[in-house]
Amino acid sequence: MNDLRNIRVERRDDGIAVVVFDKPGSSANTFDRRTLEELDAVLATLESDASCRGVVFTSAKDAIFIAGADLMELSGLDAEGIRDIGRFGQQVFGRVARLSVPTAAAIHGACLGGGFELSLACDWRVASDDKATRIGLPECQLGIIPAWGGSTRLPRLVGLPKALDAILGAKIMPAKKARRIGAVDAVVPREYVVREATRRLGSGRPQRKAHRLVNNRLAAAVIRRSAARTLRRKTGGHYPAFFRALDVVTKSVSSSLDRSLERELEALCELTATDVCRNLVRIFFLQERAKRYQVPGTPELPEGHAERRVAVVGAGVMGAGIAQWCAARGLDVILKDIGPEPLARGMKTIAELVRVLEKRRKVSQVEARQILDRIRPTDRDVPLRYVDVVVEAAIERMDIKQAIFRDLAARSGERTVLATNTSALSISEIARATDRPQAVVGIHFFNPVAKMQLVEVVRAEDTGPETLARAVRFVQQIGKLPVVVRDSPGFVVNRVLAPYLVEAGRLFAEGVEVEAIDRAMKAFGMPMGPLRLIDEVGGDVAGHVARYQAQHFPERIEIPPVLEKLVEQGLLGRKTGAGFYVYPAKGRPTPNPKARELAGASRGPALPRETLQRRMALAMVNEAARCLEERLVEAPEDIDFAMIMGTGFAPFRGGPLRYADSLGAREVVRRLEELAAAHGARFAPSELLAEMARDNRTFYEDERPGTASDAA
Repeated sequence: MNDLRNIRVERRDDGIAVVVFDKPGSSANTFDRRTLEELDAVLATLESDASCRGVVFTSAKDAIFIAGADLMELSGLDAEGIRDIGRFGQQVFGRVARLSVPTAAAIHGACLGGGFELSLACDWRVASDDKATRIGLPECQLGIIPAWGGSTRLPRLVGLPKALDAILGAKIMPAKKARRIGAVDAVVPREYVVREATRRLGSGRPQRKAHRLVNNRLAAAVIRRSAARTLRRKTGGHYPAFFRALDVVTKSVSSSLDRSLERELEALCELTATDVCRNLVRIFFLQERAKRYQVPGTPELPEGHAERRVAVVGAGVMGAGIAQWCAARGLDVILKDIGPEPLARGMKTIAELVRVLEKRRKVSQVEARQILDRIRPTDRDVPLRYVDVVVEAAIERMDIKQAIFRDLAARSGERTVLATNTSALSISEIARATDRPQAVVGIHFFNPVAKMQLVEVVRAEDTGPETLARAVRFVQQIGKLPVVVRDSPGFVVNRVLAPYLVEAGRLFAEGVEVEAIDRAMKAFGMPMGPLRLIDEVGGDVAGHVARYQAQHFPERIEIPPVLEKLVEQGLLGRKTGAGFYVYPAKGRPTPNPKARELAGASRGPALPRETLQRRMALAMVNEAARCLEERLVEAPEDIDFAMIMGTGFAPFRGGPLRYADSLGAREVVRRLEELAAAHGARFAPSELLAEMARDNRTFYEDERPGTASDAA
């Protein structure tokens, strides 16, 4: 025990051993091989210590108990290594469960994955009531299942339905929710967590009643069939981890502990070998990278640097969302608009957003009031000299934005970052209207602000290095994920999305039914179909972006007349009650016959789903390749990350460029050439794709082209 690095053992006079996880040089604890070996050595010592009366496992970190397995280490293992670490983790946690003295987990901070599995091996679990304490098994989101005992022990502890809800939902619960479902035994203030855990040890081992579904094979089989139907509907069958978890968990309740653990291990080895798992883990790493990213060539900001005062210009839906989000993260916000009426509407929107947070228990009543108190609405030209960041979210017209930025540059301080939330307009052109173009940058939030994690930080031609660095840090500070892109029409997300939406409109104009188009792309893995997406965004908003793209790329973007006609008729989608669909007050949307009438084309012959997918998906792939070719981003993963986080592009496919790699450049080019011959030059392969096909290269040179059988 003398060579322990990540764990220390504190012996108390009453015979209680407190095992403290404290990984040096890190704000988090994770289970890598060394930490498991250290824990194994500690357990071996405690097993032979007759003076030990009980064991408490806890953490020295401010906001982390144990955040799970070390994914970086796991991602570097081959199949044999995965099996070995999976089996070893099970053995170590089994050793915890078999200790002859009672055990307790004193949980403060994130207790996820392997951290929660360790606690499940204990007799007692006590959690702090702090907001930092979050408990759960999110493995299915990473394409794997809880395989260190979580899929086996949780249903035995809380019952099959609650365990399935937690595991298949990949839910991360606050401590009180975990207490309600029986996953923890007590919730106490942070300072009493270890004391309460120690007190529980004095009661010996708990006497828990077996849940009624344990050992009931028939009930488990019925639940399995019902849950499988729900999973197929929600996932389209694209995420195998959920189905393997369902199988393991439902069988665990009528199996021996050892047999269930064997099933966990088999599933882990099978799933880690899939492209789906690799893509989902890669997305996780990209999210973590975005949280810490610093743009190369920009100055390193002082430690602890933070923006404190923000002004938001424009109190519409986006401006109100940005203001609320910033205020909820402790920033003082000035909300500016041209008059009392738009300001009143904006504050009403903010109040509704805060009310939802309070209703969902994300904030207390006092915290909700504090959020509103941090926002100061005004229709006057107040001084902005001491404001750190200004975010403009006004109407999408170049002349208006230029006038606003001329005024902002004159009224703000020399170090104020001047940001625009424009979704497509040239930021370089906006910046040139000011006498401080180096202070201007794009900070493009996505709607709805409260739900969308991605923010495009757009570097204009004259954006200064410090401005760019501060813009990225600001986005990170408020809990969003930045992707840095170069100024270009549509930036990256809307640039890649526009050909996809326009192609969907073309298919509709050719007579393909709206539901057939949307079902095809949902089957491909998109969260919703393209025509439904246009309705959700608003036909006017989508049309504005498409028209702007068409001005710059007329050879590729030609807007079908039906899209313009819908806007002219006021059929803007959900916000007006009708667009491609009709949206009743209650019930599901149905296809809008007026849209078919405006298209001027009768219903055409049904096209195979694969044909529809190919036209729409490859439109995105081709445009994504052009963005990389034009060096709008540093690397292909930036485009894939932006499209997954900004549009929901099928995560299991890894993004449009990773998807292209799965097909192989030669196959992508062949399909594009076929589409170009049949439907026009807009499908002509980009120069980069053509070059890659000639050289048999991939976007990600660490992997060779796959043998994807997907017909899209």
